[in-house]
Amino acid sequence: MNNSEIAAALSEIGTLLELKGENPFRTNSYHAVARVIEQLTVDVAERIKAGDLGKIPGVGDAIKEKIEALVRTGSIPQLEELRANTPPGWLQMLRVPGLGPKKVRALAEVKIDDLVALKAACDAGQVAKLKGFGAKTQTNILNGLSFLDKVGGRIRIDVADALAQPILEMLRGLKGVKRAEACGSLRRRKETIGDLDFLASAKDAEPVMDAFGAMPNVNQVINRGETLTSVLLNVGTGPAATTIRADLRVVNDAAFPFGLAYFTGSKDHNIVMRSRAQDRELKLNEYALTGAKGDVACKSEDDIFKALGLTFVPPELREDAGEFAACEKNALPKLITVADIRGVFHNHTTASDGANSLEEMAAAAQALGFEYLGIADHSQSLNVARGLTPERVREQHKQIDALNKKFTGFCILKGTECDIMPDGSLDFADDVLDSFDYVVASVHTNFQQTRDEVTARVIRAVRHPKVTMLGHATGRLLLQRDGYPVDLGAVLKAAAESGTMIEINAQPKRLDVDWVHARRAKEMGIPIVINPDAHATDELALFRYGVDVARRAWLTSADVVNTRSLRDIEKLLKI
Repeated sequence: MNNSEIAAALSEIGTLLELKGENPFRTNSYHAVARVIEQLTVDVAERIKAGDLGKIPGVGDAIKEKIEALVRTGSIPQLEELRANTPPGWLQMLRVPGLGPKKVRALAEVKIDDLVALKAACDAGQVAKLKGFGAKTQTNILNGLSFLDKVGGRIRIDVADALAQPILEMLRGLKGVKRAEACGSLRRRKETIGDLDFLASAKDAEPVMDAFGAMPNVNQVINRGETLTSVLLNVGTGPAATTIRADLRVVNDAAFPFGLAYFTGSKDHNIVMRSRAQDRELKLNEYALTGAKGDVACKSEDDIFKALGLTFVPPELREDAGEFAACEKNALPKLITVADIRGVFHNHTTASDGANSLEEMAAAAQALGFEYLGIADHSQSLNVARGLTPERVREQHKQIDALNKKFTGFCILKGTECDIMPDGSLDFADDVLDSFDYVVASVHTNFQQTRDEVTARVIRAVRHPKVTMLGHATGRLLLQRDGYPVDLGAVLKAAAESGTMIEINAQPKRLDVDWVHARRAKEMGIPIVINPDAHATDELALFRYGVDVARRAWLTSADVVNTRSLRDIEKLLKI
């Protein structure tokens, strides 16, 4: 039972208590403890062994007892009882963006108690007439329902990774399995995943599929054939719980490269591959590449590409988005790698809404091998995130200066995530902005503005001479909400003209900008930076997901600013 699972269980208790109408102080206590546990750097199980579980902020006797029960038995009696007594439709409605427990409870009181009833009531205009709702809320609910339909049962790439890695380890550890890989959109590193695809090679498929179907998180085996097993996997708990389909195909090892290429996709890429084979009087499918003289032996995907007159195409580029023309010219770029990143800029500490101190963040950055770490705590107007006042900025800069004197070959850079105000002005005056090494400008409020208003707002900030980079350009939260309405093309044009960097925000819930706009930014000559937007030490490593986006965008190390050395960054920022 890891910290995330414990935090999810406690947060679920808080949510279910809210649905019952319990005292807000009591319900909030569960959410608060969940946030603390989620950000702990030590496993809760270790705290229990050490006898100091009660020293975790917010963990009183009652919550302590529940955590110990969960770690010991895998369940909390109160949580099981709350789940059993909560109508499933209420939990479904909680998935609608912007619809919290209080409003769900109010809707249930008038017999609107599931998504179908909610949609019908909104379509009939009934929700707008309810006390505390109104026409605007009704419109927002309809938009939320539409969004929910669109994202369906998809999961974020980090969630998919967490599911896939133990499965791959299990498959690779089975007797008789020679090779095993994840395929599909996960291998192509798409931002969200609709289902999981696995491929394994073995002489005897039956025991491999038996093990796959018997995994502890399997909700249901929905298909079992000679070479294919399909299951539904449980994902998450509580209101966010869902299932995702996972398919395992088992082939002989000679067919493995062909299956890997075929099931990785994309569909459009595969169509062109088959067409190229036909042009050469060959036939390509998931099992073999064959011609008049028999099978063409291919030990790897690389051999398949060579047989079709192509250089190897990395999985991230297999979208029929120019990779074939580039192959023919031997002009595929050498894509950026995780090892190329030498530091990151957009990160937070306990000074604003982070979970770790300046010292802890610096130590974690050095453990990752970084040469520099940028600290960009929130600016003064974002009260919800404890934004820094100019006075607190000066105090933080003194702390950074003191720490930097202790380092050799590593430096903490002074930054800010400065709010872009509704009119496009910045949250700090120019003299305060001058005290930073760099400025990340971001939108956090007033999402209700029109597309023209938001676009003008962001462009004004991008053109500000003190702004170094634009943070999470659209404000989207994957599978939770669409971004604010903005003409990103116009923003990129302004960034190209002003030389302002565009961020690939690597938080898996954001991945903003996406690969399409990152590729467009590259073509426009805009400098690009990959940032984890880390709010805790372990989140620094999330920069890897930004590298995934960059690779899908055809970016090389030269296209990304933070592949540069500390010395070059200091020259660039004129420190």
